[in-house]
Amino acid sequence: MSTTVMMLAAAAAEAAAQAPAVEAPSPLLAYVSPVFLLLWAAALCAICAGIHSVLGEQKLLRPQLAAPTGVLENPLARQVTRLAWHWTSALWLLAGALLVAAAYGDIGATWLVIAVGAVHLIAGIADAIMTKGRHIGWPLITLIGAFTLLSVYLTA
Repeated sequence: MSTTVMMLAAAAAEAAAQAPAVEAPSPLLAYVSPVFLLLWAAALCAICAGIHSVLGEQKLLRPQLAAPTGVLENPLARQVTRLAWHWTSALWLLAGALLVAAAYGDIGATWLVIAVGAVHLIAGIADAIMTKGRHIGWPLITLIGAFTLLSVYLTA
């Protein structure tokens, strides 16, 4: 048994010596794991979904729906407004699930991961600019995009 282990170890060492060296794009990025980045982006998606639903319901929806004016006087518009708000949170959970699947190699469509990252990065930057940094979501949204796109960059 020990002979077999030694032969396997020698074969692995020889294969490693013959394998071409793959350099990281930058010395700093050599220590960053694409899987780790995707899992962090997915966790941030879940955090955004929770904050969006809970704080949005408390700070925005309830006050708006308590004193309906304009289009919110219509009961259907009130129901659709609440549904659409929480649907956005559900979509964030779906994006997070997609990123987890990508982290474990279950998503072969790199373009889809790039799209999730690009949309989040653009939306986060636009949110920061439009709200002059006052909206609490822009840093998390921007990080989701940055982590996702960086993970794709590191695996390319």
